[in-house]
Amino acid sequence: MNRILVFALFVLCSACDKIEAPYGNGSNSPIPTDSAVRKILIEDFTGHTCQACPNAHREATRLHSLFGEQVVVMAVHADFWANPYPVGAPYYTYDFRTSLATQIATDFGVIGQPFPKGLINRMNNPATGQPWVLDWGAWEDRISDWLSQPADAKINITPTYNPSTRAVTADVDVLAVSDMTDGCQLAVYFVEDSIINWQKDQTASPSDVQNYEHNHVLRGSLNGTYGENLGALTAGSNINRNYSGTLIPSDAVAGRVKLIAILSNTVTREIIQVEEVDLVE
Repeated sequence: MNRILVFALFVLCSACDKIEAPYGNGSNSPIPTDSAVRKILIEDFTGHTCQACPNAHREATRLHSLFGEQVVVMAVHADFWANPYPVGAPYYTYDFRTSLATQIATDFGVIGQPFPKGLINRMNNPATGQPWVLDWGAWEDRISDWLSQPADAKINITPTYNPSTRAVTADVDVLAVSDMTDGCQLAVYFVEDSIINWQKDQTASPSDVQNYEHNHVLRGSLNGTYGENLGALTAGSNINRNYSGTLIPSDAVAGRVKLIAILSNTVTREIIQVEEVDLVE
């Protein structure tokens, strides 16, 4: 074989032996999407005196079972349906409400609507450009729409908890898979499962259920209602943030708490990616 040809092949093979990271940092050569899985947030707007709301709870549970970890649920107790009865009443005295939940329900046009209602990734209705506030029967179709699209980002959360001080910290990594020119916001919420308390349920007899299990209850945030503005992100970029706060309310049980990190579009407010992790193992 011609010596010049042999030398050229050797140089070519040597040059292809190793590809340095990052593998792509522009819109034309994004990083491999198989490293990120698209996940969907259901915000279930509910209240303990809403007799139809358990139907939505059951649907959220079914969808979580159907799609697995790709579906994250957050129960947002708001409006008059979540008002507690006066202290000393025989039931419904527990207050599930938070200012955070009320703010989200207000900003997305849910207050005043007949509950239960839901948002799927805070999707906007393409016909109106307004938040798409949905009955629970329409949730699955909207989830399927989102899951048919590749993920634009990946989120990792590393939590820590101090039981002596009830201090919560979340170390959050955001990896951009696609360019996000509109800019992004990163919010970290905490929710609690297995809260046993009263709930009206039209399918039960009697409809006042004393030992109802409330799950995914929004309890608070580590960095405000809508979090921190991260600005525009380019494909391949990696952002790390650390947030801290106190686990509230005082009766919240750390072993039942999950952290939910939400990356959203600052212009459309739609959710780009969501991730959930147990606060403690």
